[in-house]
Amino acid sequence: MMKAGTQMKFGIRQIEEILRNYGIKYEIVGDKDTEVSYYCPLNQLKDNSITWVRNISDVSVPLMNSIQNVILVAELGKNLEGAVFPVIYAENAHRTFFRIVQHLFMDADPEMKGARIERTAIIETSKIGNDLYVGHHTYIGKDVIIGNHVRVMHNVVIQGKVEIGSYTVIESGTTIGACGFGHYNDEDGNPVCVPHFGGVKIGEHVKIGANNAISRGCLADTVIEDYVKTDNLCHIAHNDHIKHGAMLTAGTIISGSTTVGENVWLAPGTLLNNAITVGDNAFLGIGAVATKSIPEGVIAAGVPAKILRNR
Repeated sequence: MMKAGTQMKFGIRQIEEILRNYGIKYEIVGDKDTEVSYYCPLNQLKDNSITWVRNISDVSVPLMNSIQNVILVAELGKNLEGAVFPVIYAENAHRTFFRIVQHLFMDADPEMKGARIERTAIIETSKIGNDLYVGHHTYIGKDVIIGNHVRVMHNVVIQGKVEIGSYTVIESGTTIGACGFGHYNDEDGNPVCVPHFGGVKIGEHVKIGANNAISRGCLADTVIEDYVKTDNLCHIAHNDHIKHGAMLTAGTIISGSTTVGENVWLAPGTLLNNAITVGDNAFLGIGAVATKSIPEGVIAAGVPAKILRNR
């Protein structure tokens, strides 16, 4: 794979091979001999680059015609009039474009590290899979179990009974397995932390963002299922259950013993009260504060969160 920023070139025929390997339906209009060396967003066009568009009406054809050696990925079934540059019309242009650049510019992605343990990392467990990367100043405790092809970046702490599934990425600065926030009052009324005997179970193809805090369970485990993605600065408390494909954006705070359903979207700054459930496919808007359970398949927003309509 080539490195971004070099003068190496690749052409449409190489891209076609990627599309065929994924079984993506596509149509190419224009010069198939065009070669490019870089990638760029549509609003920062530059010569010798590949870019993409979600809505074909957003393309300024005269502007793109003035760029040297540019390739556009657009939605299959659309038509762009007057283009002198090649257009790859493909199903789900968003997904297709990023699959293309992920293959061609893999070395530019900091998370696409080769398998190795950086010299400043401390790993006490022997239960690790193949093709593991562990970054600088990361600590992994003796009871941790890690699957194959996992990437754990820098300054991460993973402690206690934690299981991490294959193809998962843990970004820098995250802590997994710390004690949760549970207390009882002693005879004098002073708060005392309850013991946390549980662990954390993280599935496969999960992405945990930078500076997340994920608490271990109290009497049971905190569970994060396959394909969950968390943004930076998220908090997942003890005994939470985050189901398949849920998306937690920046600043999300989830109190203890709460369930987040499959394919839920929690917008930036979402707060969830303890012991509630957010149903499958629900969408919570920016800054929503859910004090009660949210039904499945609805859009809710506000403080406190109220149901606006079906998603």
